[in-house]
Amino acid sequence: MTLAQDVQPARIGMVSFKKCVEDSKAGKKEEAQFELQRKEMEQSLEKKQKELNDLAPKFTDEYLDSLTPDAEKQLKDKFQTLSRDLSEQQNQYYQAMDQAHYQIMQKLYEMIGKAAEAIAKEKKLDFVLNDEVCFYKVVSNDVSSDVIKKLDEMFDKAEKEKTK
Repeated sequence: MTLAQDVQPARIGMVSFKKCVEDSKAGKKEEAQFELQRKEMEQSLEKKQKELNDLAPKFTDEYLDSLTPDAEKQLKDKFQTLSRDLSEQQNQYYQAMDQAHYQIMQKLYEMIGKAAEAIAKEKKLDFVLNDEVCFYKVVSNDVSSDVIKKLDEMFDKAEKEKTK
């Protein structure tokens, strides 16, 4: 018997990370929380932008000529401060959104990994791969729906434990 005869073909399952995120309860919850956070931050930015827009019409020559030099300086300083604050807030917004998105994806990646491991053990698979790294897959190797079911079970169990 040769070594080639002893080697068994690997049993491989494929999972769609995107589908798991979009279709699982955990993915939907994380997406909803992210959207809520995004909307809250955008409302804060819009408020600051409105303040800035309300000041802008005051920068006409006619209006500025009616102000004392002190009042004109205060108006310009206020405008610069609001502009700087808005810019800083926008930068913080983008950084916070990037970080939140990364944390969500990392959390979901770990959860999908655990669910995929459980499915691999149940189905006696040697590997479960993310289908995004493949150029081609046999549809029968797709275990995404099984992984989503397992994710939902894990999610329900975690939610039940939170309410205890």
